[in-house]
Amino acid sequence: MAKVISFSIFKGGTGKTTSAVNTAAALTELGKRVLLVDLDQQASSTRYVGIEPEPISPAFYHVFMRQVPASVVKQPTRFGFDILPSSSLMAAIEESLEPDDDVLLRDILLPLHDHYDYILIDTPPGKAGLAINGIIAADWLVVPASAERMAIDGVSDLVNHVQSIIWHKFREQLSHQEIRILFTMYKSATTHSPGVVQATKRIYGGNVLDIIIPETIEFPRSFDLQMPITRTAPNNAGASAYRQFAQWISDHA
Repeated sequence: MAKVISFSIFKGGTGKTTSAVNTAAALTELGKRVLLVDLDQQASSTRYVGIEPEPISPAFYHVFMRQVPASVVKQPTRFGFDILPSSSLMAAIEESLEPDDDVLLRDILLPLHDHYDYILIDTPPGKAGLAINGIIAADWLVVPASAERMAIDGVSDLVNHVQSIIWHKFREQLSHQEIRILFTMYKSATTHSPGVVQATKRIYGGNVLDIIIPETIEFPRSFDLQMPITRTAPNNAGASAYRQFAQWISDHA
C-alpha cells in the first residue's frame, strides 16, 4: 500500500517541483516503486523529466472527468519512476471542480496504491481546488521552504490553513496526516539561512527536518537537462541531500 506524500506550500518558488522530482529519483535509487503526480498546470515536473505536456491524450483532465482511469494516463520516465503528467488542460480541471470535489484526487489514486511504495504529488501554488486535493490525498505533507525570512510566513500560512480548516473539515480521513518542513535553497556561507531555520524550529519544533537542501547552480542545470540532479551531478551536495531525504522517508513514512 503506497504512502502518499504531497509537496505543498501556497507560495510559489520554494522548490516544490525540484523536491518532488529529485525525491522521486532518490527513492527509486533505493529500489522503491514511485509514482510522481504533477498537478500544476505549468507542468514543471512533467518537463523536468523530459516529457512535453501538450500532445498528451488522454490527459489528466480525462481522469478527473472520470472518462479514463489514472492507469491509462501514467507514463514511465527514463529514471525508473512513473509520472501522471500535467497538461494544458489542468486549468480546465480547476474550473470544473465543485466544492465537494476535494477528495477526488484521493479516490483517483486509490486503485494505484498497490502498485507503488510511494506516490509523490507536486501541487500548484495557491489555495484553489487542485492544491487542496493534493493536500487531502496525502498521508504526509512536506512543506518545501526556501531559507529566507519570507518563508516563515509561507509555512505559517500553509500549516494554519491545514490545521484549522482542512483537518477540521476532514478530521476522520486526515487524523493521521503528518506535516514536515523541508528547507531548500540553503546558503551555508551566510548567517541568514541558519537564522531562518532556527527561528522556524522555535515555532514548529520537530516538524522541521534536520535535512537541508543547499542552494546550488546544479538544480537549474538539471532542470535544463531534463534529468534529476542525481543523474546530472551525482556527487553534488544537492544530490546527497535528496538521497538523505529519501532515506529518511524510507525509514519513517
